[in-house]
Amino acid sequence: MSSKNLKRRTESAVAERRGSKPRKKKKRLVDLSRIPPRMVYAFGITAAIVIVVIMSFTLFFNVRQADIKGCELYSYDQVLVMSGVSDSTNLLRMNTDVVEKRLVEGLPYIEEAKVSKHFPDSLDITLTEAEQKACLDDDGRYMIVSTKGIVLETDRKSAVAGLPVIKGFEPEDNITPGTELRSKDNLKAKIIKTLLKSLDELEMTKVSEIDITDRTNIILRYDNRIDIYIGSSYDMEYKLEEIKAVIDKGINDSFKGMLRYNGTDSGISAIPESSANARAEAKAKKNAKKTENQEKKTEQTAETPPEQTEGTPEQGQEGYTDDAAYQEGYQDYSDNAEPAAVTEEPAVTTAPIETEPPPPETTTWAGW
Repeated sequence: MSSKNLKRRTESAVAERRGSKPRKKKKRLVDLSRIPPRMVYAFGITAAIVIVVIMSFTLFFNVRQADIKGCELYSYDQVLVMSGVSDSTNLLRMNTDVVEKRLVEGLPYIEEAKVSKHFPDSLDITLTEAEQKACLDDDGRYMIVSTKGIVLETDRKSAVAGLPVIKGFEPEDNITPGTELRSKDNLKAKIIKTLLKSLDELEMTKVSEIDITDRTNIILRYDNRIDIYIGSSYDMEYKLEEIKAVIDKGINDSFKGMLRYNGTDSGISAIPESSANARAEAKAKKNAKKTENQEKKTEQTAETPPEQTEGTPEQGQEGYTDDAAYQEGYQDYSDNAEPAAVTEEPAVTTAPIETEPPPPETTTWAGW
């Protein structure tokens, strides 16, 4: 038993003996008149501020109107639902960065989103739609890619007309719309992003095909008449600038053939289609002849010296040609010898216009 309870019982016993009930203690009331006025004012102001803050985060500054600009591919309701904004969304509590991220990640064709608050109850959403820049060929399945390398669509049955087709890319598995383009070879993804950006800046809109099967030998098909060999991706922006200058100023609109970037000092070579075909044909015939000679030599026995075959002179005789001297369709001949490809079947060349002299087979722009 506590001392307090014991005291109460003692008082009750004494009161009973006296014939009266124990008196209850009166509660002391606070005398408000003794509180300083400053404290009263401070308390009132603090209470008012707390009430206003609570109401601001619950009842005031809720979104009543949202203005959406720059979007034609998605409806007003689609954008609003994806943003997560409703009439119960409070402007003070809303994080605009989170809303922008939802829109970009949730809507594949939205490349950029900007959200602005306007108190007391309105919201502005400005969207930038992504532009289709290329089609990626993945074994007959096509992906649509934006200028920034974002996948806009997957599993298309055919390419989009007017867009360049990317070949030899080998994308990663399970790529979904709205995600960044990725390849099994990470360098290829980086090259494609840089290439698409450069083509867009240079306004080279006539590129119909990009072959990146070998990333050290990138080939572009331009206007369905020019094959552009830019080599590796090293200094690719500079190479494309020089090639664009040649296309605009160095060749005419009827040129068909090949443009090859040879290096900073060597410049760019332009090889007409007829000349390229003739050189390729000559090289193929030479290789076939060489293979035929090797097969004949293997048939001969080691004891029997090889017989001299007509048309295939040995080293030291007239008409002998060193294989090392034949490179990329060119061959160095002796003074009296004739090239085998020309003597067997002359290369077909395009007849020039009567009023103009015949164009050279190869034109090189040094410094371009």
